[in-house]
Amino acid sequence: MGLTTKQELFSKLVALDGLNPSEAYRQAYDTNPKLQSSIHEQSSKLMSNDKVATRIKELSEAVTSKLVWNKAEIMNQLAINVEASREANQFAASNRSLELLGKAVGNVFEADTVAVSGTVSVIHSLSDAQLDQLVALASEPVAVDATGSIEASYKLLDPEAS
Repeated sequence: MGLTTKQELFSKLVALDGLNPSEAYRQAYDTNPKLQSSIHEQSSKLMSNDKVATRIKELSEAVTSKLVWNKAEIMNQLAINVEASREANQFAASNRSLELLGKAVGNVFEADTVAVSGTVSVIHSLSDAQLDQLVALASEPVAVDATGSIEASYKLLDPEAS
């Protein structure tokens, strides 16, 4: 035996419209707005119903399969857009497609990281209170790579601490 008309509507409201089960139950069934706990209980029972759960899953998968493009498909479409835009002398559109392609392959438009090297001698001149502040800022140990370099950020300390 299949789903009732109301169970089917409930399933569609959850899977396709993205409603939470309680709201889907309110819309699919005649409910008394004052009985919120009853609505929650009934919607939970429906969600536990194997036939309803299976139908929600089927509907969700059908929508997802239509919407999902993998990275290769997106890049292929962008490449087509680049060529079509160039042929139509629409270079702004071509450049935008190229920009999106660049982002898809690792964002070639972001600035490289700036490396700073050298010995920091300032630490030796810090007071114990300032060193305590530094220790408090450290959330986890700093990793040192094979070249002896570390990646770090900085924060200004309270100069009044001494």
